[in-house]
Formats: sequence, structure tokens, C-alpha cells
Amino acid sequence: MGLSHTITPVILCGGAGSRLWPMSRDSRPKQFHSLINDKSLLTNTLERVGHRGQGLRYLATRIVGGVGFESLLVEQGETCSVEVERYVLEPLIRDTAPAIAASIADLAETDPDRMVLVLPSDHQIEDQAGFFDVIRTGAEALAKRGGIMTIGITPTRPETQYGYIERGEGDGPVYDVSRFREKPDRETAESFLQSGRYFWNGGIFMFRAGEMAREIARQQPEVWAQARQAVERAEVAGKCYRLDPKAFADSPKISIDYAVMENAPRIGVVAARFDWNDLGSWNQLHDGSPLDEAGNARFGDVLALDVSNSYLRSEDRLLAVAGLDNIIVVSQPDALLIAHRDKSHLVKDIANQVKASGEWPPLAVADSGRPVPSPRVIRKWLFEIALPLWASVGVDDVHGGVHEALNHDGTPADLGYKRLRVLARQIYCFANARLMGSDAGPPELLEHCFTTLVETGWHKDGGWIHLWNTDGSVKDPQRDTYDQCFVLLALAWFWKATRWPEARQWAERTIAYMDAHQADKEHGGFFESSLRLDYRRANPHMHYLEAMQAWYEVTGESAFLDRAQTSVELFKTVFFDPDSWSVTEHFQRDWSVRTDKPARVEPGHHYEWVWLLLRQARFADQPELKEYCRKLYATSHAFGHARGTDAVCDSMAPDGSDMLGTARLWCQTEALKAGLLARAEGLPGDETLFIRMLDVIFNRYLTAPTPGGWYDQIDPKGRVISKDMPASTFYHVFCALVEYLRHDDMFVS
Repeated sequence: MGLSHTITPVILCGGAGSRLWPMSRDSRPKQFHSLINDKSLLTNTLERVGHRGQGLRYLATRIVGGVGFESLLVEQGETCSVEVERYVLEPLIRDTAPAIAASIADLAETDPDRMVLVLPSDHQIEDQAGFFDVIRTGAEALAKRGGIMTIGITPTRPETQYGYIERGEGDGPVYDVSRFREKPDRETAESFLQSGRYFWNGGIFMFRAGEMAREIARQQPEVWAQARQAVERAEVAGKCYRLDPKAFADSPKISIDYAVMENAPRIGVVAARFDWNDLGSWNQLHDGSPLDEAGNARFGDVLALDVSNSYLRSEDRLLAVAGLDNIIVVSQPDALLIAHRDKSHLVKDIANQVKASGEWPPLAVADSGRPVPSPRVIRKWLFEIALPLWASVGVDDVHGGVHEALNHDGTPADLGYKRLRVLARQIYCFANARLMGSDAGPPELLEHCFTTLVETGWHKDGGWIHLWNTDGSVKDPQRDTYDQCFVLLALAWFWKATRWPEARQWAERTIAYMDAHQADKEHGGFFESSLRLDYRRANPHMHYLEAMQAWYEVTGESAFLDRAQTSVELFKTVFFDPDSWSVTEHFQRDWSVRTDKPARVEPGHHYEWVWLLLRQARFADQPELKEYCRKLYATSHAFGHARGTDAVCDSMAPDGSDMLGTARLWCQTEALKAGLLARAEGLPGDETLFIRMLDVIFNRYLTAPTPGGWYDQIDPKGRVISKDMPASTFYHVFCALVEYLRHDDMFVS
């Protein structure tokens, strides 16, 4: 086998992929899409250089891409099993020569003998072992002969959309390169194919860093000089190297083929021994996709009758096609493409005309580059998929009420207890759904839940118990203030949905119990529970504010708004920390701050307070509350989102440090609600937060195996760490998505 070589992969993520419009756009190029399997093209490329074998070892990878895609590049890089050494972020597109120069500028000085492998990010190569063998062969040849090595793809058709490499004499698999040829016409391409002396140029190169640096400096001195300056002046943040905009902009815009390859003195080519697909057009994507028995590639909600040899993809609706052959149909929320497969090259012209017209708005995207779901898609998921699940499987028909959680496969999870607050939250959701015209679940669903609540949940001494056993018997009889507040919230919307007088009567009994037994007459607010615990939290008082606002909404009675204001006053005088712009969560019984453990704040609660305080500002005409909201919003937005996932983290220190990078789903829904209302109220800050949160919610959490379910928690790298689907989360998801649907006139495309 010979000596073992090491090589640094450099993955190029530039280009717009306009031949794959309307999915691939300037705002989200094709390498970030999952086009051939459930992983993006970039992730597939990264995993390709994670393959292990003898004679060659891949070192940590470098990724080159636009600075506008930084969050998406980091997200995909850091959640992949392959180690990324650095992200070289281009302030503008300058083609492949400046990109490669910037990626190796430091190596040329510190490690000039380092072997480098340059790969496009958008190829399909399924045979990782075969790819590894070819790269190893190239590395061995490079070690012996020096110069530059490239990988030649054996042509299978007279392709006019690729450049070609003419090889010299020899038995292979390594040859000298005689010359590079531009994209040929049809007749020339056929002669290339027949000669057997030509390869397709796949844009895969190998070289030693110092040797390539000298060649770029010799042939394109300005490219090399500006790339070096761009790296030297780069803004470095962790693994991210944001190239200096001025220096990089001053570099000539030129491809590595024109800049170096055509006139380099020593170039070799290794014949590829693996299947390869450029994925440069819908036609090529069809050829690289799994096909049904009729030769159709189908993705999404597609119905095909008497259709053959076609590419059919729907991202947003049912796509029904009948009686057609050899066509391409791609349906996006804001665009529909229909083309004959033989004319797929015209898609690029369509994309250019659309871009030039300036009349068609680009698809709304999050910072990640992913499109956000449309209101129609959200409405369908919520009312046609999620609600039917939780109104059927999620209901405990045997012991009453609802299940505490479902397993990821959609079966009930027995956790040994059922919280009363979960039943209250589901009543809130089911009542709201009925008000919005949903018929999910049986007609007696609300009555079933209400009956379980009042017949088994009310303590003989007053107040609502804390826990049931799974068989419906009482497990923990303490009356937790948090639970009382959620029952009040549920009863408000149950009363509005049914107009049952019993709902109002139970609410009045609950308030009377809280006033008589839970209220702290000396220090204000409520005790944590009937057990008179030694600690107190801000959280129950936030939900008391929510419950009283709900009763004000459904009745219009100012007495409820006055009660809500008591929580607002506690927020202003006790909970809000004016120094750190954060909400203090834990206190002693006299409302002094607990000092027995390090202080932690929850960005999710910050966003929840923002939503509630903005509502109070509107209901009670208190615009001064917006200043508190601005500060909480700024703190959470600046420090509360995990860098690799953009998800709102579970907790952090009050100054934004020491982030716990795990992230529950409910935190994301509260950020969505806050972002929507902050925008509606003109609160200064990130107006696109709601778009980012829709992206995070739908692409990280609502992807569970069970339709209508969710993964409840992820780690800092985006990996699922929750074991089941808590029913309590549905309240957060339902409230946030309904809030979005009520604001869908704000949806920007």
C-alpha cells in the first residue's frame, strides 16, 4: 500500500444553482437542500470525507461559503460527524480561484507541504469507498510527481454542459493532462466520447498548499495578494473566518480553471472509479434519485396516474399529475415549475428572467436559508394532523383525562403520573380549536376532559390537586399555584367555547381559593403551593397574568385586568433586574433573591414575558411596558440563541454567559409569539425573529416519526435528546401557531 498520506478537504459552497430553480435560489442555493436523500448536499459531501481506510487519512475539513450563509454553514458543519477546522466566509462571490486561494493562504506559509483536496459541495457520489480509493491514488501520485492532480469522470453520454479533460498516453489510472477543453457543441462532445481519451472535468483537485500558492501567485498575482490580505484582516470568531470585504472585493473574479489549470506546468488526472452526478439540472437530479416502477422520482405529497420517467416534487400541496411522460414538475409555496425533461436547460433562463423582472418576490427564508412554511401548511399541520393525534391517542379513555406524554412512535407513555396542569392545557387547546371551527376529536371530547377535571381534580379542602396516578387516583394532593393558574386559563376558553355556566362558577371558586389560601398578604403575590415551601418563583405569577388576561379577553370585565396588573407590578418591582435586563426566576419566601445556588435565567421565559407584557400594554393602555419588553427582547435575542442551531437555549447566566445549549421546543414557540407581537407593536429589534423561529420549530422539532408529534429537546448540535413527546408542550405549540395564523397578514415573502 505504501506510505500513508494525510489530506485537508476544502469544500466549496458558492454558486446559486439557477438550473434548479425554483428550489435553488440566491437566498438558498442547492447545496443546502435535501435533494437526493434526507440530508443536504453539503452534509453528504462532508460525510464523504469522513470515510476511513488504509493509506490515506482525511484531516479536519475547511468549508468556503458566503458570509450570508454563516449560520447555515455552521449548523450543518457542527451537526455532522465530520470535524470542521474552519469556515472561510466570503463577503461576495469572486469565483473559485480567490475562494481556493483564501482557503489555503495560511497553509502556504505554515505548512506548505500539506496536501489539499478541493471538492464542490453539490455532487452525488454514493460509493464512499470507491471515492476514497480514487483520492488515495491521487494522493500517492501527487506525492511522487508533485504539481496538481485532478479527478476525471469517464463520460457516459455526449454532454454539452460540462468541461472536458484530454488525457495523455498511458495505461492509467493516472495520466498526464494534455489540455482542458471548454463546453463543446453536440458534435464535438460525440467525438470526445468516441475517442475514449476525454474525461468530464468534475472540479475536484489535489495539490500541496505551497505549490498551488506559488502557481496562483505566478499566474494571478493580484488574486493571491488580495486573498492573503483578506485572510490576514479577517474577523475571526471561533472557527469562522469572515474575510476582509475590501481586500476580497479587490480580487479579480476568475475561476481556478482559467486562473491556473490551463497553464500550469504539471497536471495529472486520475480516472474516477465511482458513479458521479453533477446534480446540475432537474434532469440530472431525476437520474440520481430513487425511481418508482414507472421511472418517476417523487418527493412530497404526489399522486401520479399514467405518468412515466418524470421528476415530481411538491413542497407545499398535493401535486396530482396524469397522462404525461418525461416532465419536470416542482411545486414551491410561491412558484410552480413545469418543463419537459428534454428542455431542462431552459430552467436557468427562466430563473434569470424572473430575477431580472424584479416583480416576483423571493421565497421567505430564515437566516438558515431554509424556506419557512406558509400559513396554509401551518394550518394543515395544526388542525388536520396534530389536533387529531392529541384528541384521539392523547386522550385517556380508560382512566379519564389525557395522557402525560406519547412515545415517539405515537403510543401512550406511562411515566407513573399525570399532571393536572397538562389536562388543563389540553382543555385550553381543544376549546380554542372548537372556537376556530375545528372538528378534530369526538364531539364529547371537551366534556370528557372537563368532567375528569372537576370530578377528580378538586381537593375536598379547596383548590386543584397536583398529580394523579396513571389510573386516575390522586398521587400528590398539594395545591400548586402554577396548576391553579392553568386551570383558570383553561376555564376561560372552555367557558367561551361552550358557555357552560359551570365553567365560570369553577373559575370563581378557584380565584376565591387562591385569594384565601395561596395569596401572601404581607409580601404580595402567591405562595408556591399549599405546602408553604421555602422558595418562590416568578413563573406561576407569569401564568396568573396570562389567565387573568384570558378572562378579560372572553368577558371584557376590567376586574380581571386589575388582577392581571398585580403580576405586572411584581414584575416591575421584584422580577425584573434592571442591571442585566433579565428576569430573576427564584426567590426566598420574602421575595429576596436566592443565594444558595448560581443565578440562572431562561430566555424562553423572557420571550413569554414580552408577549404577555405587550398584551397588557395594549389591554390597559400602558405603553411604558414596552421599554421592559425591549430590554428583555434584546437580552434574549443577543445571548439566548445557541449558535449552532439558532434554537432558544434552556438557560444561561444573567449576563448571557454560561449558556446551557440544550433547547426545549416550548422556548422556540415563546420566541415566535414574542417576535410576532413585537413586530406588530413596533418594538425595536429583529423583525425576522418569527421567520427564524418558524424555521427552527418546523425543521428541528416537528419532524418526529409520528405525524403531529415533535421532538421536545435537542442538544447544542441539534441532536434529539428527549425520550418522549410531553403533552404539555402542545399548549405552547398550539398557542404560538394560532398566534402566527392571526398575524399571517404580516407574513413576508
